[in-house]
Amino acid sequence: MGLGDIKYEDIIAATEEFRCLGRDNFLQTYGFGRAKSYELVLDGFRYDSKAIAGVAHGHATGDFLSSGDFSGGAATVARRLRELGFVVETGEISQNRAALLERLRKLKVSRGPGNPAPSRHQPLSLLWAISREVDERPRMTPWPEFRGEVGPLLVEFGLPNAKATPEYPFWHLRGSRLWEVQGIPTELAKDMPKVSILDAHHPQAGFKEEAAGLLRDPVTRLDAIATTCETYLEDVDRQALFERIGLDGYTTAGSLLNLSEEESSSADVDEYGRATGPAPRRDATRAVIVRDEALARKVKELEGDRCQICGTALRYLNRPYSEAAHIRGLGRPHHGPDELQNLLCLCANCHVLFDGLEIYVDPDGLVRGTRSSREPRPLRRDPRHPMDEAHLGYHRKLCNANARGPAVG
Repeated sequence: MGLGDIKYEDIIAATEEFRCLGRDNFLQTYGFGRAKSYELVLDGFRYDSKAIAGVAHGHATGDFLSSGDFSGGAATVARRLRELGFVVETGEISQNRAALLERLRKLKVSRGPGNPAPSRHQPLSLLWAISREVDERPRMTPWPEFRGEVGPLLVEFGLPNAKATPEYPFWHLRGSRLWEVQGIPTELAKDMPKVSILDAHHPQAGFKEEAAGLLRDPVTRLDAIATTCETYLEDVDRQALFERIGLDGYTTAGSLLNLSEEESSSADVDEYGRATGPAPRRDATRAVIVRDEALARKVKELEGDRCQICGTALRYLNRPYSEAAHIRGLGRPHHGPDELQNLLCLCANCHVLFDGLEIYVDPDGLVRGTRSSREPRPLRRDPRHPMDEAHLGYHRKLCNANARGPAVG
């Protein structure tokens, strides 16, 4: 029996066991060391590829492989995992991810005369480009489209009294080594081309293929957004910026719905403002994520339908009422997994606060407020309720991306 016996569902079962036990316990239980070269990447989390394959083989055949049973080495394991449709990365890619974030922290931004604050042109342009990755739009953008979309953005969120010059980030972002410009003849590319040249040749610009590939990972993408905001846009209203730029999915950890005035409608009213008939209705079609209701019931059962944050036990129609809240939201742009390790049992009030990024869980397990001097209190947790710190870390990073001022813990 070899790696060919392993199926997709066996790998999934092994990764679930990995998260339930925790990395160190999982590796110790099955006799593996930490991966030195290849890691399986799934839903933003990283797994030791050989250990996962060995345990997956046990799920498939009953024969759990040990570290010494892989005659072909880690490369053979990686090949089989990729055949099954999984992403396997090497240590080099991890280094590239770290390099991407470091380059974002060290953009060569200009500073205007008499204004010590760094220009926001490059950071805003990069966030705009990241929003294109979220929407799965082409990574390269023609100059007229870049100018038309980024120019107004620089006016709205650039430094006060700063001139909006989209041609500068379009060209000078090349200095970040994350960006490229195509379509300018070599003889005209020695210095920054004039706008007339950009208008005449219609060049395109965008993230390099390697950077764009890294930003397709939801966890790396959030790291990039938070890093850019924390480094250059501390005083900017992040939520207003995200909504304007097309990153509004990052203003909440869940799927809170806010109907705009244009989308909502009112009943007919009389001269005194009182409704004269039933509330109006309108047809609507929307796609919804199918959740595992058994998991929702499980987390409520484990926590006794009592909120893990405030301890409230609600009743509705003479029955216990609680809500299963995902720590890292399902669907775009967070793409969190629907698993017990990604669930909290909360009351309706704390659910709204958690999804709205008003509260978070710090690395010590204390619930804190992001915008107030809320008294910290420990997160209640039944010993039988596994929880993945990576999900909680993602939520904290999301709070950081939206914060104005010092980062959360």
